[in-house]
Amino acid sequence: MKARVDPAKCQGYGICVELAPRHFEFDDWGFVQAVQVDADGEHAQSVSRAIEQCPIRAIRWIEAPPTGAVTTPGR
Repeated sequence: MKARVDPAKCQGYGICVELAPRHFEFDDWGFVQAVQVDADGEHAQSVSRAIEQCPIRAIRWIEAPPTGAVTTPGR
């Protein structure tokens, strides 16, 4: 699974940065971005907590192949 931060919604509270620092960080403007979008195992749990705790629901799970994976159309 991958986590995605909606930049139009993010208000920069940073709860996700505290809960899952491996996956989220502040950008130059004080908003959060997902720096490691792939999350599995123990990291999926911390990202899930970050998603649940986001006060404006700016983070969500998306279905996508792991980063770096090559997809073939039609498969």
